[in-house]
Formats: sequence, structure tokens, C-alpha cells
Amino acid sequence: MPSILSDPPPVLYLILAVALAVTGAIAAKRQDRKSAIPFGIAVLLLLLVFLIDRLYDSPREEAVRRLTEMGAAANAKNPDAFIKQVADKVSVQTDASQTKVATRDELKKSGFWELLRQFRVTVSVSGFSRDDVKVIDDNTIELGFIAKAEADGKTIPVYMRATFGKQPDGSFKLTALKAFEFIDRTKVFSIPSFP
Repeated sequence: MPSILSDPPPVLYLILAVALAVTGAIAAKRQDRKSAIPFGIAVLLLLLVFLIDRLYDSPREEAVRRLTEMGAAANAKNPDAFIKQVADKVSVQTDASQTKVATRDELKKSGFWELLRQFRVTVSVSGFSRDDVKVIDDNTIELGFIAKAEADGKTIPVYMRATFGKQPDGSFKLTALKAFEFIDRTKVFSIPSFP
């Protein structure tokens, strides 16, 4: 399904709403069948776009949903729910010059989970903007977002870049993750004990 239909930009809805209002005003003024046809077409187009938007997830929407579920899993300290959103292997940038490739099992057994439990860390994710999405190709999408960790009254915001790749089953799962300082998004932020 083309992204323009499965993930329509707000401007498409605006254009269709304006077309609906204009053709509706003309049909109401003239009150004849010839004027009602364009109004009916506008209604059908708006309904069609709305239904496709609701029934089909675009790669961006699926990535946002998976990141939201990963954030909820991290907040619940549930590694099993977290790794369901991850590909068999995921590349994690550990510092400015190193990247580590970890398996799902390594992520599940990471000391990160014990750290979250020990310090009772609250995790949240937000800031999923359409402007911060990079479609690399039909099978790969990268998006930026904000992750926050809160413990003992302190909040640590982190800017993150997540790459999702299309899997053999057709779903998009996390294949790479990079964390950066919130203010200076060029400086890599190392997530303690992850992976």
C-alpha cells in the first residue's frame, strides 16, 4: 500500500475536506443531481483515504508502534516483551567509535534490566515527528525520538535514532539503535549496561 494512502499527511485530509466543503456548498445551493455527483465523489474519496489509513500501517506507523511497545516493556522491566519488537540481531552504538551487534538473547540477559529494577527507573518514549523520519529504501526506515529515564527525582532525556528493517514475515523490527545526548545530538550517549 502506498504511504500516501496508508500514512497520509494531514495536508491530504485538509485538501479532501476543502473539496468536500466546496462541492457540498455547490450541491446545497443548486440542489440538482449534476452538482451532487462531485459531492458524492468527494465523500467517497475522503472515506476511502480514512479507511485505508486506519486499516493499513505504514512502515513509519509500525515503527512508532513498536518503539512505544518497547518503551512500555522497558518501563515494566519486561525483557520478553521488549525483544518481541527486535530483529534476530540488532546493532547498538555503544560509544562514538564502537558498535556492538547483539542477539535477542543477549538483549534479554543484559544487565540493563537489573539496573532498571534496582533503581526503579521509569522509562518513557515520545517525540515521534514525521519530520524526523528517513526512508532509506522500501525495506528500511530510520526515525528519531526522545527517550526519558527517571529515577530518584532525576530525569535523563536522550535523543535516539532507531532503524527498522523489513523481516521475512513482512513486519518491520528494530535492527539498529543509536543514542545521543539530548542537547548535542552529535555526541553519542552510552546507555549503561545496554546491551
